[in-house]
Amino acid sequence: MGQNAVGDGITLNNAFAEVMRAKWPPDRPYLAAISGGRDSMALLHFLHGAGYRDLVVCQIDHGLRGEISTAEGEFVREMAERLGYTVELRRVEVTAFARSEKLSLETAARELRYRAFAEVAAKHDCRRVFLAHHADDRVETVLINLFRGTGARGLAGMEPETSRVVAGVELELIRPFLGITREEIVRHVAAEGIDYREDESNASDFALRNRVRNRLLPLLGEIFERDVRPAVLRAADLAALEDTWAAEATGPMPWKGPNGGLDVATLRGMPGAQRQRLLLKWLRERGVPDCGHDEVARVLTVLMTSARPARASLPGGHAVRRREGVLFMEGPRAEGPQA
Repeated sequence: MGQNAVGDGITLNNAFAEVMRAKWPPDRPYLAAISGGRDSMALLHFLHGAGYRDLVVCQIDHGLRGEISTAEGEFVREMAERLGYTVELRRVEVTAFARSEKLSLETAARELRYRAFAEVAAKHDCRRVFLAHHADDRVETVLINLFRGTGARGLAGMEPETSRVVAGVELELIRPFLGITREEIVRHVAAEGIDYREDESNASDFALRNRVRNRLLPLLGEIFERDVRPAVLRAADLAALEDTWAAEATGPMPWKGPNGGLDVATLRGMPGAQRQRLLLKWLRERGVPDCGHDEVARVLTVLMTSARPARASLPGGHAVRRREGVLFMEGPRAEGPQA
C-alpha cells in the first residue's frame, strides 16, 4: 500500500480493508492508539469492520484539559468494550514533564504518549501499534520538518510502517490511513454514523502542527492558487526514495561496546555525509525526540574534538559522551543496539 498523494481518491471501503488484511493479518494481536477524536474513532470502527478482533485499545490522557480529558477516556472505554476489545487508559503529566525536560508541550506529549504505549506493549506482549495518522498529517509533518532544516528522511514525512525503541521496547508503528485524506475520513464518519469527541484544541494555534494546518497551508494555497498538498506529498515520495537508496548505501553502524556505543575511530575516518547520516540514524534509534541537523552538529562536536569533558546535551533528557574511543548515549533510553 503506497503513500498516495492527496486527491488520489482512496476510499475506506471493502477493497481497502482487503489491502489492509493482506498487509497486516487480522489474526495477529495489535494495540490501537485511540484518542476518541474523529480520526482515531474512524480507525477503531474500520478495524472492527475489517475483522480485527485481537485489539488492545490504548487511550492516553495528557492531563491538559481536566474533566474533558477524563470524559474522553470513559467514552473510548465504553465504545471499545462495546466492540469487545480490551481497554488500557493511561494518564501522563505533560506540563510537568515539559517543564523539567525543557520541551514544548507538543513534544512532551508525544514523548510521554509513546512511553505509555511501550508500557502497554510490554504488559500485553504486543509491540504492533495501529495509529490513525492520515495523508494530511503527513503533509503537515513534511512542512514542519522542512522548516526545521531536516534531511531526506524528514522530508519523506511519516511512513506506513516504522519502528521506535522506547524504554527498551521496540514498537512497530503502523499507519494504515496514511494514504487517506482528511476529507475521506470526514465523509466515512458521517456515512457510518460514527460517534467521536471533538478536541477543541485542534482549532487553536497553541501547537505548531495546528498553526501549520490552520494558517500555513491555507496561506500556501492562496499564494499558489491551488491545493498544494499533492505537490508536497509528491516531493515527500521522492525524498523517501532517496532516503531508502542512501540508507542502503551508507552501510552498517560501527557498534562498539556493550551498550549501543559507536566506534570513534571508524566514524572519524568516514566521509562526512556518511558519518552524519549514521549519527542521525543512531540518534533516532536511541529515541532522541525531534532530532535533526542541530542535534547531529552537537554530536559531531563531541566526536571530532579532543576537548574534555566530551559531552553534549540532547533533547528529551539525553546526552552524548565520548570516552575511551566510544561514542555513547546517556539518558532515559540509552539501550543497546536493536536487531
